[in-house]
Amino acid sequence: MAKFHPNGKKAPWFEINWEELVSCTENPAPICDECLQSLIGCDEIILIPILNEAFCPKCGKMRLPLVHCYPEDRPIEIKRVQYYLDQFGLEAR
Repeated sequence: MAKFHPNGKKAPWFEINWEELVSCTENPAPICDECLQSLIGCDEIILIPILNEAFCPKCGKMRLPLVHCYPEDRPIEIKRVQYYLDQFGLEAR
């Protein structure tokens, strides 16, 4: 089940499983955008909307602290977060 993490002043992110990733991207063989490892069967994928990238748990934990929020990117971030909220049937907290 997808979980949304607003993350305060840092970039918001989602924790999803591989089936949820496949359903919203229509990519039947997703891979980590960092290490290129297959995400099939993974239940702890980190999806970062502003980057529009998905990561395995190991790479996601390393990548999240490195994501910087820029004011000029805020409109894009809002649209992408809302897209994924809609895809996963979630509401922002």
